[in-house]
Amino acid sequence: MNTKAIRFTQNGRVFYSVVLPAKEAVRLTQVDIWDPDNPKAGYQRAPSEARKRQIGQFLIHKDSILPIGGLVNARPSNEENGTYGSVLKFDREGGDDTISFGTLHLPEKDHSLYVVDMQHRLGGLEWALAQEDGKAIGSFPVVMTIADGMPRIEEVEQFDLINTTQKKVNTALARRLKSEMSGIDRHKQALIEQGREWEAKGPRIVDILNKAPGIWLGRIQPPNKSKKDMPTSIIRETSFVTSLKPVLLTPFFVRHKEKDIAELLGMYWEAIQRIFPDCFRNPEDYVLQKTPGIFSMHELAPDVFELARDKGPITVETLTKCLGPLKEIDSPPSNFWHRDNEDGAARFGSMKGFRILASMLRQNLPDLMLHGG
Repeated sequence: MNTKAIRFTQNGRVFYSVVLPAKEAVRLTQVDIWDPDNPKAGYQRAPSEARKRQIGQFLIHKDSILPIGGLVNARPSNEENGTYGSVLKFDREGGDDTISFGTLHLPEKDHSLYVVDMQHRLGGLEWALAQEDGKAIGSFPVVMTIADGMPRIEEVEQFDLINTTQKKVNTALARRLKSEMSGIDRHKQALIEQGREWEAKGPRIVDILNKAPGIWLGRIQPPNKSKKDMPTSIIRETSFVTSLKPVLLTPFFVRHKEKDIAELLGMYWEAIQRIFPDCFRNPEDYVLQKTPGIFSMHELAPDVFELARDKGPITVETLTKCLGPLKEIDSPPSNFWHRDNEDGAARFGSMKGFRILASMLRQNLPDLMLHGG
């Protein structure tokens, strides 16, 4: 199909601003949904049917508007390499190489454009079109920006950028695709240069912890899974991976592979269990395996491992010995982590609070001995 469009470029990338009838916007687009059986297949969470219905019901109402557009991408045939401006055909009628206007020729093939940002708005239109009183919405004008030839990794980066700076959504799936693509040398180097290699490592470490015998077996809820799917889960993958940042940026851990890091973290949490055993018998009653606990204990982990290394080989026993003074934080020790203790860890509910909590815990650790020559 053909449509009038404004073409513009940003740092060599080619985009088109268009307005399409809702029926065509829905027909031409698809969402790259993550599949647990094929992690390389996608990076976005499955759309919420309730959210689609909510938007669709709004759009069916008289005088409803949807003036804000979203971003979709016409992927190149080789998804790993960008061929900017070469996927779609455009007949320029005026303007210059930076901003011009004319006729854009869109593919006739269904689902040829990949949704980066606006999956629920398009889903709402799709829901409305399927309703008896929503047939007229087929001609409803939908605003969107189409990227021409953006490689998949940049598509993921745009998704991550949009959803971490403009609104709070689960970006665990984008991190998972980064994890997969970090095996490609040029993408790995880009992550290193951006200081974000830890984001690619995190999901792989979570997978190991979540499947291996130990404290975290079945406890970390992956993307596109619910509590019903994983009744033993207690923390979301997004939170767990984010909490690992101070660990994965520590030089000691940077030098290790994911398998070794997971093994070290497994020992660390086994040592924590020995210090606060009640928290692990009934984890739902405590916040140690929830955000206050994982963020503060992972913030503390580099200190504890340095103390353990100072004592010799790192074992559960040496880690337990280093963590031993934390028993003094409350009586009984696990009481500090109880969800109903208003004076304990449960009162810290933000990133700033988690750092304060880690600082409090750090005060109880023994000093690191400096060995002079």
